[in-house]
Amino acid sequence: MDAAPRPTARDESPATSMDLIRRRWREWRGADSRRTRTIGQRLEIDRGVIVQTVKVAVSAGLSWALAQWWLDSPAPIWAPITASLIALLTVRASIRDAAEKVLAVILGILVAIWLGSLIGLHAWSISVIVGVGFLAGKVLRLGPGAAAQIPINGLFVLALGSAGIEQRFLDTLIGAGVAVVVNFVIIPPNHVAAATRSVAELADGVVDSMSALAAGIARPWPSRAALEWLLDARALGRLSAAAEAEVRTADQSLSLHPTRGSWAASMVRLRQANETLQVVELQNRTITRTVRDLSVKIDERDGRQAPMPMAGAMLLATADAIEAFAHTVLRAEKGATLDVVAGPARRAVGIARERIEAINADLGDMLAANLSRGVFLGTLVVETGRILDELCAGLTALDEPAAAG
Repeated sequence: MDAAPRPTARDESPATSMDLIRRRWREWRGADSRRTRTIGQRLEIDRGVIVQTVKVAVSAGLSWALAQWWLDSPAPIWAPITASLIALLTVRASIRDAAEKVLAVILGILVAIWLGSLIGLHAWSISVIVGVGFLAGKVLRLGPGAAAQIPINGLFVLALGSAGIEQRFLDTLIGAGVAVVVNFVIIPPNHVAAATRSVAELADGVVDSMSALAAGIARPWPSRAALEWLLDARALGRLSAAAEAEVRTADQSLSLHPTRGSWAASMVRLRQANETLQVVELQNRTITRTVRDLSVKIDERDGRQAPMPMAGAMLLATADAIEAFAHTVLRAEKGATLDVVAGPARRAVGIARERIEAINADLGDMLAANLSRGVFLGTLVVETGRILDELCAGLTALDEPAAAG
């Protein structure tokens, strides 16, 4: 049976004291790390920021020089402006954004010429032209930056006249073209490593949440703790959404990337890990909600819920399996293969299943002793089993293409 001795005041104080000591230690280490950080770390300037800076600077300078040489323009300012806006994107996104910005310039000019000749330049006519330009961008589903270019270009044409229309268009065309070329040539953006870190953070978050729940219910626990576990689990939704977005960005960054073939296996691993962990995060939330329901519907004894050491051991083993899965699958490495050494992860899943079998063996007696608690425990077993099924399915999904290759 999932039972344990009644807690005393002495049972709580060591844990509380240790938590305080750990918190003070982390604060001290954090202050020490701040003192020892380099200037670049303090300013959050890393290799990626340096690369972006170089690409923006090169794109702006080259587009200005090319526009001056080709168009014989004394100040082709729109070329470096357009290049700077596009240079920070991925190769595929920069091509799309360049095309959208050129289209936006054309539309803005046409709107200004058409409406300007009809209504002239007044406060109300400016409002009309900006509104029409904004709606045109929405109808064409242009990106926010490109959509804003339509009314901006319309206003410039109205204010400065039609003399510089050709110059404005060609400047934009040159700036967009230079940015795309520079983006392709100078270290094209690759977001695989960033996405892998994001998915790993999601895995760590789930592991920490489940481990805290497992440790908590293994001993007598106050009902209010269940709400804290549930809120912590729900907060992982932010990490889940971030991981999903980062994986999409990584996938896009490799489209048209010159070395995309070398990252293909890493992306397959990354997608599978994210797909599995997205489901696992939801199941972890369901498990914490089940514990919360138990705390609400079953009365406390002496201010505590009865411990569930077997369920705690089951969840702790499952957390180990999730950690082993993430460690096995995630590989942000160029030239990685699809071959997955899944032995440790499968052994961890097997240990967790043994914990489930131990509970199932006694579940009948538990239901007979306390029907309500037995039902909740059975629900925890079912939801935990689904997590283990997802982990196994994720490992199997990677085994199949590797065997086929």
